[in-house]
Amino acid sequence: MTTLLEDIQNDAVDASKDLSTLLRKCKLLAARLGSQQLEDWLLWESNGYPDDVRVPEYRVWPLRVKGHFSGSFGSGIKNAPIPTVLLPKEVRESYERYECQLSIAVVESALRKNKSGAIQVSTGDLALVLGTNVYEHQNCVQAWAEFSTANLVELLNSVRNRLLDFTLAVWKAEPSAGESPSSSATALKPDQLTQIFNTTVYGGAANVLGTAVESTVAFNVAPNNFESLRKILKNNSVSDEDIGALEAALKKDDPPSSEGRFGPRVSTWIASMMKKASEGSWGVGIATGGNLLAQVISKFYGL
Repeated sequence: MTTLLEDIQNDAVDASKDLSTLLRKCKLLAARLGSQQLEDWLLWESNGYPDDVRVPEYRVWPLRVKGHFSGSFGSGIKNAPIPTVLLPKEVRESYERYECQLSIAVVESALRKNKSGAIQVSTGDLALVLGTNVYEHQNCVQAWAEFSTANLVELLNSVRNRLLDFTLAVWKAEPSAGESPSSSATALKPDQLTQIFNTTVYGGAANVLGTAVESTVAFNVAPNNFESLRKILKNNSVSDEDIGALEAALKKDDPPSSEGRFGPRVSTWIASMMKKASEGSWGVGIATGGNLLAQVISKFYGL
């Protein structure tokens, strides 16, 4: 007959086992061990994270922001990427570091139902705020944010792995822990449980796809020095042909008066690179690529 710890471990390594059910078994273990930290974590994972509780890092990733744009004479751009560096500063971090508060049950349900590979997140009146500040002579008529379902898959994997790591660590310290409610309090000391929990649940590496934050990176681009810009672009897999096209666009466009407000030719070039990123022909993700180009071109202009 297996112990509760062994039962949880067996279910944790079996990917076919429902994670929501596994969490309920762990609630019984948390009660027997007397671990309030574990109980709280299981509660939030089961019911969703409230606004006043910070989510773990494995629930944080950047969003891809996109929009539809309309211009004069019937022109427009559909599904165009919007670099987060162009978003209002007061909301930018919420897109660079989206915090997923969904319960495990909702995450599992979303993965079963979603066939598109992407989950959309509401952006409120972002389109109205952006207006013509993204692409020259193009007005943003609709904006939305999204992330890959792969983020949710890795979230579930992270929770499952942490449950396994925690129960294995407890089992190594005390194989009979959690078996007898009357004796479990003395099986492991509170400070031992706290250390095990912090190490295995919050202290481990969050191996989550997309956790790299689309943050501001220091690029050594000297103002009006195209060679320094060329070097950065080449180091980020931009082809010589595309770099040449950008150089020509920069020579023809007037310098912008503010960061991100590029001329029509440079804006068109950035849009073409974002299209390549979305198709996979650039080799750089949309979020990373948009942030990179907006930063280095702004630095070239001395902004």
